Amino acid sequence: MVSKRTACDRLVGRLVSYGEPEGVCSRLGMGTFLLKRSYEGYLSGQEARKLPVDGIKKGLVAHGQAGQFFRHLYFHIGCRFLGWPGMLASWFMHRVDVRQAATGRMESVVEVRDNVAAFACVEVLLDRSRRRISRREAGRRLREILAE
Repeated sequence: MVSKRTACDRLVGRLVSYGEPEGVCSRLGMGTFLLKRSYEGYLSGQEARKLPVDGIKKGLVAHGQAGQFFRHLYFHIGCRFLGWPGMLASWFMHRVDVRQAATGRMESVVEVRDNVAAFACVEVLLDRSRRRISRREAGRRLREILAE
């Protein structure tokens, strides 16, 4: 019997490959790529697409935030790969989401959860890019963060 790969499995596979670049210049390039990917639809005026989210924790994609989940994930990972200027941008965007969540906006509560998951994911990816952990270990840790 062949098991069907879920959207979470495909996401984890992509994220592990994004953690492959070794060295500062490679991480800068990957950070730029991820930021471009997170904003390409936004800058063109397109709404977030309805993307498959099977296998991903419900708390990360609740309240219609499926497309936004991927944007938040790629944005915060991309920022962190850019070093301290990106970390600062990521922190400011997280503060905006926290402030909006404090006003009772339910979508922002989910966005804050997405941000926290992205912060955990980027630590795994940085460990992978520094060759501190194997591809298998990176995949296992990412599944713990993202999978149901």
